[in-house]
Amino acid sequence: MAAKRSSKEYSNAEAVDIIHQVANLYISTKVPQDYGTGEEYTSVEVHTLKHIADNPGITVTELARHNGKTKGAISQILKKIEKKGLVCREASNGDNKLPLFLTEKGKELDLAHRNYDMVHAGESMNEVRRLYTPEEMNTAFQVLETWLEVRRQVEEERKKNKIKQNYPVNGKD
Repeated sequence: MAAKRSSKEYSNAEAVDIIHQVANLYISTKVPQDYGTGEEYTSVEVHTLKHIADNPGITVTELARHNGKTKGAISQILKKIEKKGLVCREASNGDNKLPLFLTEKGKELDLAHRNYDMVHAGESMNEVRRLYTPEEMNTAFQVLETWLEVRRQVEEERKKNKIKQNYPVNGKD
């Protein structure tokens, strides 16, 4: 497999388009699959579980912020995975927030999903790793993590301030 390295400088629009393509390719399938448990789940379900596993006690609001989705959209996902016995909500100290936790079945699926990703995502990632140094790979992911956090902050500010954007017509960014 011959991939090429580029020293191109990307415009904001080109960079965001690449991020969009990666995201769509990675989660494009809504077709459920078996991650090794004998049952089928969507990528949205297993990645939602992963984030809950990594952040036990997370709330719907926090999960929505992390995923860049509305609380309503997250609630719909949670309803499906709760019905499948993968997550549970526990009462907290008198407030209305119900922290989310994985059930034993959810923990098993999370582990199976992580193992599945190590093998299947590893196929393409290992090819990319052959083209770049470990330092370059780490820098790329650090940039993406920073971009995600900044993007989440910008989205929060827009929501808070209900900012209307004026977009340039001439293609300049």
